[in-house]
Formats: sequence, structure tokens, C-alpha cells
Amino acid sequence: MHSLRHSFAARCVEAEMNPKTLQIILGHSDIMLTMNLYVHTTEEQIISEMKKMAMN
Repeated sequence: MHSLRHSFAARCVEAEMNPKTLQIILGHSDIMLTMNLYVHTTEEQIISEMKKMAMN
């Protein structure tokens, strides 16, 4: 079950869901728990964010 929860949270982050909203959905009392356990950065995300910065 934990794997499904983790996958759900990861997909929400990939879809750019607000982390505070995800915290509430997951029932965490502390945003840091959500961020540290479920929010991971992929290489693709890093490249995408850097490209956004280059356009500005």
C-alpha cells in the first residue's frame, strides 16, 4: 500500500500540484514530512527548470 501512496504523491508532484495541497491530501501535519518523503527531483525536471530560467 505504501508504494501506491508514494506513486500517487510522486505523480501529483510531477503534475505540479501545490505541495501544501498534497500535504493536506496525504494527511501530514508537517509540510516537511511531505517534502522529504514524497517530493523527489528527476533529471528531466532539473533540465526543464533550467530551460525555464534560460528563457527569462
